[in-house]
Order: sequence, then C-alpha cells, then structure tokens
Amino acid sequence: MNISVLPWSILAILCFISAGCDRRVLEMDTPFRIVATDAGFEAPEHVPSGMRHIVFENHGSEIHEGMLVKLPQGMSPNDYVAAVKRGTLFPKGAVDCSGPGLTSPGEKTEMWVRLEPGQYILICWNDGHAKTRSAHPFIVDYTVANDAVPKQEVVLKLVDFRFEIEGNLRSGVHIIRVETPGPTMHEVDLFRLHDGKTVADLNRWRKEDPGGPAPADALGGALDSHDIKRVVWLRKNFAPGRYVLHCEMPLTPDASASHTDITHADLGMVREFEIERNEATSETKAVGGAPPLQ
Repeated sequence: MNISVLPWSILAILCFISAGCDRRVLEMDTPFRIVATDAGFEAPEHVPSGMRHIVFENHGSEIHEGMLVKLPQGMSPNDYVAAVKRGTLFPKGAVDCSGPGLTSPGEKTEMWVRLEPGQYILICWNDGHAKTRSAHPFIVDYTVANDAVPKQEVVLKLVDFRFEIEGNLRSGVHIIRVETPGPTMHEVDLFRLHDGKTVADLNRWRKEDPGGPAPADALGGALDSHDIKRVVWLRKNFAPGRYVLHCEMPLTPDASASHTDITHADLGMVREFEIERNEATSETKAVGGAPPLQ
C-alpha cells in the first residue's frame, strides 16, 4: 500500500490507532507497585491479568510481606479476614498465589508472577499482622498485559524438605527462577545474617520472637502457592555475606494461626550459603556443615 496517497482522514485514524498501541505496550512495562506500611498497604485497586512485575517496598518500621490471595465466588474480603481472625490459616476456597516474602524496613524486592482474573486480597502474615493490620482488596482484570520476565541465571527448587540451587550465586544482581517440585506447598524467605549471628539464632527468632530484635535482614522471597506448578521469578542483589533460605510453611494445612505449629523449617528446610568477597572466583558455597547445594 502506498501511504502517500491515503486521504489525511485515514492517516489520522491510523496514527490514532498506532498511538493507542504504543500506550498498551507501555502499560506492559509498568510494575504492580506495592508499598507496605505498619498500617497496611498502598497498592492499586485494579491490575491487568497476566504476568505481573511486582515491586514491593517496605516503608514501615516492622518486617512485612505481601501474600496474594484469590478469593472464591461468594467470599468477600471481609469474610476472608473474619476467618483469619478466628484462627484459620487457609480459609476454605481461597487460593494462595504467592507474593513477595518477608522484607525488612527500607528494603525492596522484585518478583514476576502470573495472576488470573478475579477478586484478590493482599495480606501480611508476619507476626500476627493478618489479624491486626489492614488487608488490601484488589481486582485482577480480564485485560491481559504481560510484563516481560528477564532471563534467569539461577533456578531455585523448593523440594520436600530442602532447597536445591542450579547455577552459581555470586556478588551482584541475579534473576532467580523459583519452582516447587514439591510435592508439598513451600515458600522461601531470604535472610542476610548479621555479623556474629547463626542459623540457630534465626530459627529461634522466627519460632519464638518474630517481633523481637532480628539477627538478620529479611530480603524478600516467594510465598506459597496452592498451585505448586506456579513459577515465579525474583531479582536479588547479593552483597558479600552469609545468607539463609528459610521455609516457614506449616506442616499440616489445618494448622492454627493462634499457636506455634511444626513448620518445614523445623524439619530442616533451612539452608545457609555464603557469597564470597572475591567476585572473580566467588561461587555459592554451603557453610555450617550443610551438604553442598545441589
């Protein structure tokens, strides 16, 4: 077709359509931004369905996380919260869809996760916050706008009851693909240990006093999903130091939020590794007597 001979009116229409397409492309590159505060969340009320790039920032003074839960037909956000306040960890029919894991104040984490259309709620489960802090309802629309996932460099597998890593983690930024071969639901939180602190200190803190002084910085992670085939991606920046992968899923699905139950971490689903200071030769290295990362 010779564009030079088209009437100006048709050219104007084509330009308008082209501009609209450009806007849709830009929307695909716009992150789903979630800001956690000590009162609740600041987040959109509507997001497109498809592959979402989530940027999670903790602007509060406590550790927070952002569980994405899809509600079943007939369950309102208030119904879900009421069930949680009665002590239910998994209200019947609601579907956990992963989300950014435990994140310390001032930290930011990024993840990519696919979301289907429906009514959702965003909730923080850390240290009883699900019962005391405001949840955030939002709608995942039928409009699809997939965000591009960066090329992965490392694969992290959440297996019963251990972590397997394919690839080497070095100092710097990495894209990590998180899979759950299971067969049980799992989650992963990433911690950077403070100087002089140990995995035992971390386990004791999470089990006995999660609101007390932390022996590590919480750097985000990937929360559990009822669909264990759901794959998520994380972008993490590793400075030299000692890190811990930690799964705090309850062993039984009927565990109560009102008391301490056996978790996957209690069964040994905890892994310490070190990022060495020599970037030219640094590789993921298991420490503390743990077997080598697989």
